[in-house]
Parts: sequence; structure tokens; C-alpha cells
Amino acid sequence: MFKWFPKSKKNQFHVTTREYRLVLMAVVGLMVVAMAFVWSNIRLVGLAYEYEALNETHQTLLRENHLLRVEWESLRSLDRVELLAKNEIGLREPTSGQIVTVFLKK
Repeated sequence: MFKWFPKSKKNQFHVTTREYRLVLMAVVGLMVVAMAFVWSNIRLVGLAYEYEALNETHQTLLRENHLLRVEWESLRSLDRVELLAKNEIGLREPTSGQIVTVFLKK
């Protein structure tokens, strides 16, 4: 069936060593460029995921900071301090005889 194939000298593809090396170097160069392009895109996607995770953590910390500031303000309110002083420590308002006024001269 293919008796003509091995005998045909015109249809044979012959590559010299120099041409083979040149083609091989070109293919390797293209593969390196393609791998660098793919790697940069994979790195970009990884950084996008990392950014989203950090952004979510940042938002959580901002909410927690806001709640802690509200709690801090409520704990240091003067009404609360007065209530704790009267109920838990047993302090009371001074009578008129207990108040001493000190005048400083300049």
C-alpha cells in the first residue's frame, strides 16, 4: 500500500543539527514565555483571593473596634460612675458641713 513512501527521496524531511537546535531553542523560548505568562496570571488570582480575605478581616476588626469604643464610652459615663459609687462602694453626697473651700492666692 505504501510502497512508494520509503523510496521517495523528494518527500523526505531532512533537518540539519543546526536547524534542529535552532527550532528546539525557539520552542523552549516560547514555552518559557508562555509559562511566565500563566504564572503571572495564577499569581494575580492568588493575590486577589488574599486581598479579599484581608479585606474581610479588616472589616471585622473595624466593626469590633466600633463596638469596643461604644462599650468604653458607656463604661466611663459619669452617670454610671456615680451609680456604682453610691450602690457598690457606699459613697454618698457630702453634707454642707463636710465641704471645705480652699482659695489659692496668685
